[in-house]
Amino acid sequence: MKTKHHKDPFNTQCWLCECITDPYQVIAGFFSEAHVYHFRRLIKKLVSHASGAGMYKGYSPGDVLLYSKLIRSLIKAAHALRHTKHSAVTIKKEDIFNKKYYCSHYVNADEWQEFPRCLSEKEYSDPYRAFQQFFGYQSLNSWLQCWEQVVENAFCSDTTSITAPLTVCTHLIKLVEAAHLVDVREVTHVGECVKKGSPLSAT
Repeated sequence: MKTKHHKDPFNTQCWLCECITDPYQVIAGFFSEAHVYHFRRLIKKLVSHASGAGMYKGYSPGDVLLYSKLIRSLIKAAHALRHTKHSAVTIKKEDIFNKKYYCSHYVNADEWQEFPRCLSEKEYSDPYRAFQQFFGYQSLNSWLQCWEQVVENAFCSDTTSITAPLTVCTHLIKLVEAAHLVDVREVTHVGECVKKGSPLSAT
């Protein structure tokens, strides 16, 4: 009996109008939509409002739905990469603040805003560690359900607070920051477009 493969394994069709099967390209597409600090701020606000800070009134529900689908795809892409043992790029301790290791290729990239806020030194040097920690906390399905609950609760002022909001928020931000570093260091193109500048590793 043949095994059926999911044609849209990372659920990118709903926001990219294209089915991506390469997790690295899911990450590239994710950050082509918005910067790491944009997602970091959005996650903080949604988790805060999902934890009793009242109804979220920032972006329109349609925009939040779009971004929530992006983050769902990122969670799935990180899950596919969670067994990657080591980053393809080795960083010396004296080079840890070199912007080529954390600042994206986009013209409007902000060096200060793009520097990770939540990753440990080891996770910064090897972002795949953050993926492993993320799924060590709970399973893929649990994370997808958790994220869906965060988004739903953020728009409902009378709902029960999500469980362990600070831990959930930290893990989600770490996930985004780690994916950002993978994108900066290892991904050479977004779709068919080659990134500006010299990549550190070919993916």
